[in-house]
Formats: sequence, structure tokens, C-alpha cells
Amino acid sequence: MAALLDAYGDRVYALGLRICPTGAEAEDLVQETMLAALRSWPRFKGDAHAYTWLFRIAMRTCRRMHRKRVGEPEQLIPLAELMGLSEGSALRTSALTEAMSSEADISQDKALQEEVRRRLDAAIERIPPVHRVALVLKDIADFSLDEIAEILEIQPATAKTRVHRGRLHLRRALDEEGLFAPLPSPTVPRQVCLDLLKAKLDAMDRGADFPFPHGELCDRCVALFRSMDLTKEACASLRDGTMPATLRERLGSLVEEA
Repeated sequence: MAALLDAYGDRVYALGLRICPTGAEAEDLVQETMLAALRSWPRFKGDAHAYTWLFRIAMRTCRRMHRKRVGEPEQLIPLAELMGLSEGSALRTSALTEAMSSEADISQDKALQEEVRRRLDAAIERIPPVHRVALVLKDIADFSLDEIAEILEIQPATAKTRVHRGRLHLRRALDEEGLFAPLPSPTVPRQVCLDLLKAKLDAMDRGADFPFPHGELCDRCVALFRSMDLTKEACASLRDGTMPATLRERLGSLVEEA
């Protein structure tokens, strides 16, 4: 158990920071998770990876701590609206419009990357909880879709849907803060854009390059996908969190006493 704490304690804490309302509740989540893991360890049969088992306990603990909030029904926003393809979708401008509309590689635009990261936590809080958890597990904690399904005790297809919607909700939340340039009007049928979006999200799941070169995409898809890449990079920058020393000492004492 001490090895699990050393290897994954920081990742559980980083998860807690993004799905709990306060840092104090994130600490409570880690402590309750480790206590539950200690109690359950004698019954662990090794039929799952120890780290997915630990994160499954973390998610069960989270649901228990925030049952009312996490269990609230949520409105499912159509994909077209999340993409800004529905009628009446607002297009926002910002001081960063020029940076986003340039052809420079967004991964090397440090100012824009830092601005997205600065606003990322607040934007993550605005994602519906069910989709937020899946997004955090995938793009911050870096679990595979199969592992997320195991942790959340859902089907892999459901995990995939939640991750995809989480990404689009996050991109929309950042867009509503005026971070991204206004998207150009689509020059191809809407269904083509939706099909390309699915292919883009699937590529992001695999950590693979998008199979279609920019020259084959409309300007709207190019701009949308670049902003999605930027957002995913910002999420990855939050991956390495460190729990407070006082919490680590407290947990270490609990493990030693067990």
C-alpha cells in the first residue's frame, strides 16, 4: 500500500483538485480513498491493475462525498451547438484573436498557452460533472478509455462519449471567455464538419496525428481543431500535481499503522 501511495498519491490528489470544489475537499478525497483502499486491500484479488482499482475507489469516494451534486440530471447539449454550428451561435473575439489566426504552431505560442492554462481550472469547473470527470481522467490523468471505463464502472463506449463531450464543453467554456478567435463560417455541409470532428476526437483519444492534412479541411475545422489541440496540451500540463507535505505525512502515518 505504501508503494501505491508513493506511485499514485499525487495523481489522486491532482484528480481531486479538478473534481472537488476546494483544495480542502481534494485532500479529504485522497485521505478517504487511501483509508478505503487500506480496508479493501486484503480483498484485492489482482483481477485489475492496482492503479485502476485505486482510482475506482477514488471515484466511488467522490460520488459518496458529492452524491447530490454529481447525481444531478444534466441537459445534453447537441454537438452542433458545442461546435458553434447551430443557428444563432455566438462568435466571440478577444485580444488573442491575432495569435490564434496566425499559421504559427500553437504549441510554440507560449503566451497563448500560458493564458489558456491560467484560465483552465475555472473552465473545467464549468463542465457538467459527469463529463468533467471523464475528461480529467483522460486528458489530465492520462488513462486510456478502457481504464476510464473500468474506473467509472461503465462501458468503454460510454467513457468515450463522456470524454468527447468533456473536451467540447471545455473548449466552449474557454471560448466563452473570449480566448479563441471567432470561427470562420463553414464552407462545407455541416455533417462533413461533424464527421471530421469525430475523426479528430478519435485521433486525440489515441494520441495520434489527425489523418487529414490542413489543406483538405475548411478554415473553420482548422481553427477549431487547433484550439482543441491547444486545450489538450494545457490539460496535459496539469498532469503532475504534488500533494501537500502535511497530507503526505498524514497518509504515510496511516499506512504505517495499518
